[in-house]
Amino acid sequence: MVHVAPKIVSVALGGVILSGVLAGSASAVSWGTLTASYDGKSRASAYGTFYNSGNTYAKNKILTKDLAADGNTIYSEMEFHWSSGAYDFGYHTPEHNHTYYVTNYLQDELQGDSNSVRGNTHVCVQLGFPVADRCSAWAQPSFSY
Repeated sequence: MVHVAPKIVSVALGGVILSGVLAGSASAVSWGTLTASYDGKSRASAYGTFYNSGNTYAKNKILTKDLAADGNTIYSEMEFHWSSGAYDFGYHTPEHNHTYYVTNYLQDELQGDSNSVRGNTHVCVQLGFPVADRCSAWAQPSFSY
């Protein structure tokens, strides 16, 4: 676990829309739609819901779709940022190249020394060496608990 200065954001960057904020243990924030592009073409799409799961986990329901059907795989990646200043990173969905939305869940245990969490999420297309992966802007949904 790495510690950084706390920064709680309840809106998204890059024009991503957040909606559906609910109070208490039923906290949930819908985010998306995100799009990753390369060479002038949309390659991957994602949207989802970040929520408090049973007062035990910060959970992100992530739906990803391959928009290009060109053989390259796509995935979603996320980071958990806690009000205590700690953050956890390196969470990602399995790669796939399905042209329909695939549902995955990423989660981290709620931390007792925090009272809110932000779930930075983006979608990426794996292009292969020597071309670096291309990713969307980050959605930044958050909730308090």
